[in-house]
Amino acid sequence: MKNKKSNFRGKVSKDAQKQQRAATSYGHLLLPKGASVFNAEPGSRVKLDFLPYEVTDPKHPDRDPESDIATPGSLWYKRPYKLHRNVGSTNDSHVCLTSVGKKCPICEYRAKRIKEGADKEETDTMRASLRNLYVVVPLDDKKAEAKPHIMDISQFLFQNLLNEELEENKDYEVFPDLEEGYTLKVRFDSKTIGKGQPFAEADRIDFLERTEAYTDAILDDVPNLDTVLKVLTYEELSDKFFELEGEEKGGELKEAKEDAPARARKPKEEPVEEEDKPVTRIRKPKEEEVEEAPVRTRKPKEEEVEEPPTRTRRATPPVEEDEPPVRTTRRSAPVETDKAEKCPSGHKFGKDTDRFDECDSCTIWDACMEEKEK
Repeated sequence: MKNKKSNFRGKVSKDAQKQQRAATSYGHLLLPKGASVFNAEPGSRVKLDFLPYEVTDPKHPDRDPESDIATPGSLWYKRPYKLHRNVGSTNDSHVCLTSVGKKCPICEYRAKRIKEGADKEETDTMRASLRNLYVVVPLDDKKAEAKPHIMDISQFLFQNLLNEELEENKDYEVFPDLEEGYTLKVRFDSKTIGKGQPFAEADRIDFLERTEAYTDAILDDVPNLDTVLKVLTYEELSDKFFELEGEEKGGELKEAKEDAPARARKPKEEPVEEEDKPVTRIRKPKEEEVEEAPVRTRKPKEEEVEEPPTRTRRATPPVEEDEPPVRTTRRSAPVETDKAEKCPSGHKFGKDTDRFDECDSCTIWDACMEEKEK
């Protein structure tokens, strides 16, 4: 029998490499191979090192070219995005397309219903919640390896408190830095809504001196947060929202958009954390390691006596699993639309559309949205 070249040569190894690079579906996230998710448990006390990642998205929500914040090629510590919950009859969660600088069919329909005078209860079911992705290394945790994890949590349950702490002491803003960073000791309270499952809400954050610094080598293990969001196309998200998957489209899609009723939906539970897999943690020791102790400020004077951190417990906010319920908004007098170049609530006109509670009842919302979509 004449020898012939095998058809499998080069193909099997190539397929194996593809499997290794394949992402794991985790709800609305696409996790890189071997990546794990860290979910804070209600009532827990955790120590977390926040690590930066290299930004690749030119439309990153935090992008500020003048300050070189979240620009492609730079290091940044979080990836904001918006999430629509309870979409369609399956009550799935999907990334809002405005998170990647595109038009969103759900946001468009919500804006249409607001303009038509729909009840706030109806339009709130279509409202996207603001969330953030972080890369964290859990320390002294019995369930999670001391390796980079992805933490996905709403703005209300964590970032708002972090912003307050950084406003009090700007020295701590270097907390994600590889060499000068701090360890965050976070106390997560246990909150519930009615008879629902408890969820974790950050109630206190202390900044601790790291006894070890990270090297640049750890960045090889840090996932790119710009690529882990599972983003549907406009048509795919529209079909799911109006429940037209598998049906004839065309004219029916337009008719569904005109007549689609608002549906009361039950909140869907968060996905369960995937099993961790060990990864080598690369760190370099400082010249002199000291016993870990909480610090509030860097010593400005030699004679200054270090005191343990003190925190005033923040007032308990309205209880909400993902973001606060609708709150009474303090507003100034209505602004005429021909003078709508300034936000009446002090936010960025044409940029911060739908990012704050004030946006729900804003008198210049349409003009702001039109400016943002230009």
